[in-house]
Amino acid sequence: MRFASCRISDGRLLLSIFSKEYNKLQFEEQVFVDADGAAGVIRELDYIDLVIGAGDVLYYSRSYPPVKPSHLKRIVASDIESETPFREDEVIFDMDAVSGKGEVRVFCVKKETMSAILGPFDTAVREKVRTIMPENMMLFRNPDGLEKAVFIGDNYSAFVTSGGQILKNEGTNKLRSELLTVFTGDDPEKQLAEWLGASGDISRPMELTDVEMRIRKVVIGFFERIFAFFAPYAGEQGVTGVFISDVLPNGTEKLIEGMDSSVFSQVPFAVYGSADSLEMAADLAERSDTVNLASGEFAYKGGFTFLKKTIILAAVFYVFALIMLAAGMQIREGYLDTKLEDIDFRAKKVMKEVIGKELPSLRQAVAIMNKTIKGEAGVADKKALYPYSAVYIMEVIFPYAAFENSTIEVSELSIKDDGKIRLVGTSSTLDDINKLTDNLQKDPMISDLNRGQINTRADKSAFNITFQFAGVKKEDPKNKKSKKKGSKDEEEKEL
Repeated sequence: MRFASCRISDGRLLLSIFSKEYNKLQFEEQVFVDADGAAGVIRELDYIDLVIGAGDVLYYSRSYPPVKPSHLKRIVASDIESETPFREDEVIFDMDAVSGKGEVRVFCVKKETMSAILGPFDTAVREKVRTIMPENMMLFRNPDGLEKAVFIGDNYSAFVTSGGQILKNEGTNKLRSELLTVFTGDDPEKQLAEWLGASGDISRPMELTDVEMRIRKVVIGFFERIFAFFAPYAGEQGVTGVFISDVLPNGTEKLIEGMDSSVFSQVPFAVYGSADSLEMAADLAERSDTVNLASGEFAYKGGFTFLKKTIILAAVFYVFALIMLAAGMQIREGYLDTKLEDIDFRAKKVMKEVIGKELPSLRQAVAIMNKTIKGEAGVADKKALYPYSAVYIMEVIFPYAAFENSTIEVSELSIKDDGKIRLVGTSSTLDDINKLTDNLQKDPMISDLNRGQINTRADKSAFNITFQFAGVKKEDPKNKKSKKKGSKDEEEKEL
């Protein structure tokens, strides 16, 4: 973004051009253009902030009651009509409330004066004017804590304090005409312009030529005259700011600061050249509490163009943010899906280790285990869930096949819900198979052992052994009856 802080005087436009990125202000250049060349320069800028000289501004400070801004505006308008020769509809005014003191600073400009200032310039200039700021504001928003200031314009000088201002009809145009008398050639204007472009520092008298010494004398005389006029109102305390609105000989600012004169009560000076004051105005224009006289017919006309760029830029950032958000959500969703798949895989693995088989969900597995613990293990097919895990059974069974010099290789271990286990494998000798079955029979948790059929091919014997693990087989009711009957007959025989 590029913009300019500027002044208009005698049909000339003095611009300090700035660029701004990420709210950081960067000075580019200072240029002078006439009314004809102003449009070409300003078309390349987003907007301009215009500084109105103190000589064109009515300024005063007064205590007003603490009322709503709309009511305060009506009171101020009434004061302007009763205490000045202007009517409300003939002026533009704005206010700056002094916090904590109950005082209000009022800045007022005639519409006729504003039209005369902007008159020589075309609509390209007028539509780009975002802020119209009275230069008096620079005293009150100055970071150096000034208590008073002298503003020197083209045809005026103004002494401004917190309470009001005093004007003198003499400015840099008068100084310029006095400087022309130093040159004796056919075209003093051209000679002065060339000298200003390549002049030395007039604050160093030992290094100056005779012409430059005469210029130095003219400059000192001009400022002593200005300061002498305002001296009775200056007082003896506080630093005085001197704001110069035109380009003066090199070193003028240093010369003023070092002036040894009693005409201004010998108070210290803080001098601001044209570039300094325009940069200060650019900073003030960015603040929301700055006095702005760009209202009514002088309101910011180019605001939509500037706003359109801002809206487009905001829309681009918004769309980009949405795309990044959508991409982030997709990546996050993919990551979560991967994690869920991993959790599901681990859950199934744990389920199989805990309850001996996979179930569709961990919740279902926990519910079944809970029923088993409570003795409610019946499921749809009326089978009881086997309470031992596959890992536990393997830890018990496999050592029986891993005796010294064992040739047994287990290829399958299957576990049914009712605790029926099938062990399938091969061995190089029948003796090893017999030893395995003997070991199994000795385990008190194993019952109903069935060696099955052993098939021998070449040097390998295959076995298929089944047994019940930790399940005492229920007795057949018929066997139980016959056993009871046999017992009764035996008792009778004994009798």
